[in-house]
Amino acid sequence: MKSSKATWIILMLMVSLSSDMQARGKKSSNNPGPPETRKKFEVYAHRGARSYAPENSIPGYTTGLAIGTDWVDMDVVMSKEGEVIVSHDIRLNPDITRGQDGKFITERKLAKTLTVDELKKYDVGRMNLTSSYSKFFPAQLGMDGVTMPTLREAIRFVNGKTGKRVGFQIEFKTDPEHNDWTYTPAEFAAALYKIMKEEDIVTMCEIQSFDWRCLYEIQKLDARIKTAYLTEWDNYPGTPYSFWDPNPAKAGLWTGGVLVKDHKNSIPQMIKDMGGACWEPEDVELTKETLAEAHKLGLKVVVWTWPEHSGTTFDVNLVSKLIDWGVDGIITDDPGMLNSMLAARGYRVPARY
Repeated sequence: MKSSKATWIILMLMVSLSSDMQARGKKSSNNPGPPETRKKFEVYAHRGARSYAPENSIPGYTTGLAIGTDWVDMDVVMSKEGEVIVSHDIRLNPDITRGQDGKFITERKLAKTLTVDELKKYDVGRMNLTSSYSKFFPAQLGMDGVTMPTLREAIRFVNGKTGKRVGFQIEFKTDPEHNDWTYTPAEFAAALYKIMKEEDIVTMCEIQSFDWRCLYEIQKLDARIKTAYLTEWDNYPGTPYSFWDPNPAKAGLWTGGVLVKDHKNSIPQMIKDMGGACWEPEDVELTKETLAEAHKLGLKVVVWTWPEHSGTTFDVNLVSKLIDWGVDGIITDDPGMLNSMLAARGYRVPARY
C-alpha cells in the first residue's frame, strides 16, 4: 500500500537522521554531554544582584533569584536592640540612603545606635547619582520605598521563593579599628547563630568575614557551621596593610592576633589551621600556586571583586582565567553575565526562581 510505503520511508529517514546526530555528537570535542555530567561551578549573587537592583534588599534578592544563583550573599549589622539587620554598612551610607524627606543623608549614624523601627524609616532603593559609587552600576534600577530587611525577613523570603534550595552567604560587618562601633564578635556570633538555628539554616550557610575574630566565635558554637575567611589584595607584602607587617599588632589586627609567620607564611595554611572551610580571596590577589595550595589543603576557594579597586564590576578576561584555573565559585554583582559565560562553557547553571 502507498501509505505503508510512505510510513516506512519516513521511519528510515528518522533512523538515519538520529544516527547521524549521534555520530556528530561523538565526533565533536565541544559536546558538553548531558547537564548532570557537567562540572558544578557555584554562583554567588553579591548583595542580591547589585548590578541590577538595590543591594542587600528584598528587590535585590528577587532579582538575583530570577537570574539564577546557588547562593544569596548578604552583609549583616546589629541594631540598638540587638536585632540582626541586612546591611553592608556599620554606619549609614550616604551613597544609597535617603531620609524621610527624600534627600540623601549627610550624617553617618551608627546602625548600633538605631532601633529596627528607626532603621526602617530610611530608604535604600536608589543610589546617589552624583557619587563615585553609582558609576559602577549604570544598569541598576532605582526604586522607592525599599527598606533594610531584618535577617529573618531575608531568610524567610528566600526560602519561600526557593523551597530552601539556595544557600546563604552571610558576612559579619565589624571593624577591629573601631570596636566601639559594633557589638563584640562573641555577641554578634551568638545573635547570628540564634537566628540560624531558629530558621533551620545552619547547614545551608557559609559565614564569612574579614574580621576573623567573628569566625572563631561562631565556629565555637556549632561544628557544622562552614566559615569563609575573606582576604584582599592589600593583605600581601609590599602593600599598605599586610599580614606580613613587622608590627604584630598591625599584622594581627583583623585576624585576632594570629600571625601568618606562624603558619608557614601561608594564608591558606593559616585559614586551614584556624578551622576555616573556605578561602575567599579578592580575585586579583589569587595565583595559580595559591589556588593549588588551598585545594591541596581541602579548602574551597571562592573569589570576589572590589569594583573600586579593579575599576569594573565584571572583568571578562579575569573571570575567564579564574574559571579555567578551577576556582570553586565567584561572588559577583552580575550573576547574569557569569551564568552566560558558564553556559557557553558547558557548565551547569543555577535554577531560576
